Amino acid sequence: MCTSKVVFKNDCIGACEKGADVEVQRAVCHTDEERYRSLSLEELKEEVKKLRMMAINTATKLHDLAEEGLPEKWEEIPKVAEEAYRVHRSYYTAKRILEERTKS
Repeated sequence: MCTSKVVFKNDCIGACEKGADVEVQRAVCHTDEERYRSLSLEELKEEVKKLRMMAINTATKLHDLAEEGLPEKWEEIPKVAEEAYRVHRSYYTAKRILEERTKS
């Protein structure tokens, strides 16, 4: 069961109260920032490493699409770009929180 505080009841969609799987709760109930702040320092370091690799991977996919896929695969641009945006946003957020924690 989720132990994080739900900021807005509507954000949760009832997942916390219904005892949803932790990953489902994290996905629908809590922002990335809340989730990263709830991790231990070691867990956060691991998450940043994982997100860094994912960010590199999505940047490569976006680059490959631009270099090799266009103009034929132009319809894939939104999907690939959205994934890159989402992953990089998460990486930046986790990295910023890690930097804040390690400064103090």
